Amino acid sequence: MNSAIQRRAMLVAAGLTAVGSSAAADTASDLQKIMERYAAALTAGDVETLVGLYSPKGVFMREEAKAVTGHDALRAAYKDVFANLKLDLQFTVRESEEAGDMAWLRGVSRGTVRILKTGAEAKQGYNLLVVFRKEGGAWKIRSYLYGSNRPEPGQTPT
Repeated sequence: MNSAIQRRAMLVAAGLTAVGSSAAADTASDLQKIMERYAAALTAGDVETLVGLYSPKGVFMREEAKAVTGHDALRAAYKDVFANLKLDLQFTVRESEEAGDMAWLRGVSRGTVRILKTGAEAKQGYNLLVVFRKEGGAWKIRSYLYGSNRPEPGQTPT
């Protein structure tokens, strides 16, 4: 292969890599913005904003509760959460990846959780895994799973 063709091939490859990297960076930014909206809605107790972040078949899986699927079940689950808890959590995305119309992120949240019935407040931290699907050109939460990253007394952190 002559040097002019090699240079063109390298430029095309570099351009494709840059476009792919730009798309991945855009997706990561989009997912971070969704998590910021999620955190703000949690703090505000805004059920409708939370439900609107999910796809119609969205699934919410929380500790010590059955998974819920679909907007009506999500709405009921978040109403239950806010009837019992006041949340103030910040989210940090640790990594994310996109593959076609699907993306996922792994992150952590930390902040305070207050039990409304007793007024008891505690610092909390959670690991989370969120799967997204692009629907109508926008990323929506397809599955949201979280679990405490603070071991109970006597437990060894994993």
